[in-house]
Amino acid sequence: MLAPATLIVSALHAQPTEDSYLEEGKTYHQPAKISPSQLDGFSIYTDSQSKLTRTALESIPTSKWLKYKYGGSSPAAGGFDCSGAMYYVLRKAGYKPPRTSAQQFIWLRDKGAINKVSEKVTKLDDPSISKLKPGDLLFWTGTYAPTDGRTVKITHVSMYLGKEKDGRHVMAGATKGRSYRGKRGDGFGVYDFKLPGKGSRSKFVGYGTPPAPPVRKK
Repeated sequence: MLAPATLIVSALHAQPTEDSYLEEGKTYHQPAKISPSQLDGFSIYTDSQSKLTRTALESIPTSKWLKYKYGGSSPAAGGFDCSGAMYYVLRKAGYKPPRTSAQQFIWLRDKGAINKVSEKVTKLDDPSISKLKPGDLLFWTGTYAPTDGRTVKITHVSMYLGKEKDGRHVMAGATKGRSYRGKRGDGFGVYDFKLPGKGSRSKFVGYGTPPAPPVRKK
């Protein structure tokens, strides 16, 4: 049993701050933001990889906390859902994505750009992950039960940013509950990219590079 002094210290550490709040016994934090210079090898990213990752990182607000908001696809909406965040970032980068995570998966699939990953894979060093590149979209199923009649049961999407210099795989996206360096976030920001463990309801199904945006006529 903890001594009284320890209990007091623990309680103080559990108190939410201006960039966190407590809900149903869980503390949620304002999502992290990193700079491109924190990504290992960013200077040698291809032009498209650099543009996508830089656009994603520059779109993450620092002064305003944009919490997860179902149906949100712009800062003006007060927040993003997962596919809304990708829709916003991709459009800023000059791409023409569809709106929902399932549609975004189909968009890549129909271009032959999806790399499928077995739900049995739990480690990022698996050969099926070897083609993953910065700027790729990441897709999950099973994060919730869709009720919109979609035939492709994709329910979550984020963007792979690469590795930080300590080897940590990171992604940009909007979520409520995923973590970055042990802090559970709520909203649009940077999160650790990890595959679901055995027994998880969510399943990582694959990844792919967004189709190149149309070339503007001069």
